[in-house]
Amino acid sequence: MEYHDVPIDADDQKNFGVDLTYTQPPSDPDTKLGLMIASKSIPDVVSATDPDTIRELIKSKQVWPMKEFMEKYDPSSHLLKDFPSDIKKAIVNQYGGWYSVPSHTNSADARKIYPSGSKQWQDIAEYGGNSTFMFNTKMMKQLGITAQDVSTQAGLMAAFKKVKAANLKVGGKSVFPLLMNGSVWIDNSLNGILAYNFGATPVDPKGNYQMLELSPGYKEAMKFVNTTIQQGYLNVDTLTMDENSIKPYILNNRVFCYIGNQANFDKSGLPLKSFGPVMADNGAQPTVGQGKTPGVGWIQTFVSRNAKNPKGIAKMLSYATSKKGLIENEYGDSKNYTINKKGIITRTAAGQKEFTGPYKSNMILWPFVNTAFDYSTTPDPKPGTDAYVANQVMVAYGKSPKVYRFNSSLLNFVNSNLISPTSDLGMNQSQLKAYLQSQIGKIVTANNTAQFNQQYNAMIKTMNNLDVKGIDAFYNKYYQKNVKATGTKIKDVNADVYHEK
Repeated sequence: MEYHDVPIDADDQKNFGVDLTYTQPPSDPDTKLGLMIASKSIPDVVSATDPDTIRELIKSKQVWPMKEFMEKYDPSSHLLKDFPSDIKKAIVNQYGGWYSVPSHTNSADARKIYPSGSKQWQDIAEYGGNSTFMFNTKMMKQLGITAQDVSTQAGLMAAFKKVKAANLKVGGKSVFPLLMNGSVWIDNSLNGILAYNFGATPVDPKGNYQMLELSPGYKEAMKFVNTTIQQGYLNVDTLTMDENSIKPYILNNRVFCYIGNQANFDKSGLPLKSFGPVMADNGAQPTVGQGKTPGVGWIQTFVSRNAKNPKGIAKMLSYATSKKGLIENEYGDSKNYTINKKGIITRTAAGQKEFTGPYKSNMILWPFVNTAFDYSTTPDPKPGTDAYVANQVMVAYGKSPKVYRFNSSLLNFVNSNLISPTSDLGMNQSQLKAYLQSQIGKIVTANNTAQFNQQYNAMIKTMNNLDVKGIDAFYNKYYQKNVKATGTKIKDVNADVYHEK
């Protein structure tokens, strides 16, 4: 896939002599970039997201340190004056130096440059999460189910029972009391929110890192799923369907409760709402990970030491990350938008037409998207729009005062390849990931409590056989390093509830 002929690219060519053509390999881009690194043939500009590939790129010494690069080729650049200090520190902590310009940045220092434009966007920045509980309020009203009813585990189960007993039909088709995120339900429904809702934390009572699957709250979440299947509230067949197959159920108002990623479908005009956490019967406090210390952004853009036009690239980076460049990247030509006195940017009819057409698919250059800028300049969405519904459901859980919020930035090593894949520990880790995907399915579909416990105990035994303690101990070194560097830590707030020692 190639990205070119975008508005900001035209200015790059005209003003800086840079023809910015982004090529994205259709499959396995990190491996392809790894081969380029090994053969010392990286492109002039590299944008990457995989932390391990980024470390290899920096280790190869084929890319410029950003401060040195800008001082040499664009010494008046705003990046040398106002690049957010807290984000720079996070990048240095993670990668050993400031080598990249990151996308999707948002931090206290970034918001000094671009203050959040409204309370809605401030809340999204601080509390937002894509995995959530969503309820069809039209169905709730029809059956006399209240927000309070669905805010407790017992009340939610009673609501599921009422929906099932009502035998509701929409267009002659049955209603689903509960729907999860199809074939990716483990990642987006269980790991995304349910485990945390039942109080899971990625640390043990002594404050050491552990896989979330070992937390008692994780077991409680699986038991919740198992119960909904056994009671006929959750159709087990939907757990193997792809996301495109489950969307029509939601879009056609055939789902009472959806637990999963809200971003996977357009919610415009749908009567969907979230009421925050579902309080567990056992009294466990819900938890949630939120980035309380600055992250490193998403896409990291590097410059090759062998780039053919380093001065032009430096000027291009300065422009693309400036306010003028950010506006052009997001909105295109000036006829596409208006800016009010408060700096809020609104698309014109022409801009909206262009955005929903070619712009959305081939015009925004994602490596230069700035989240703090977006939250500072985007108007509040209108009621009934997808963004309006999304803003409410994304925030309801994380903003609830009932939820224990921990610093997810401390876990920046999760899903990395810090453990060598070819080492004994790395091979155990690979087997463990594959095993859990299969075994969790067996646990939640158990026919009774005895079988559930049998399958759960088998999971714990296999995890121990695959040296989960060694894996956790390896990552705990990085976790403790992050704790020391940030002055924050994660607490196992439900140790007493689950009688952990």
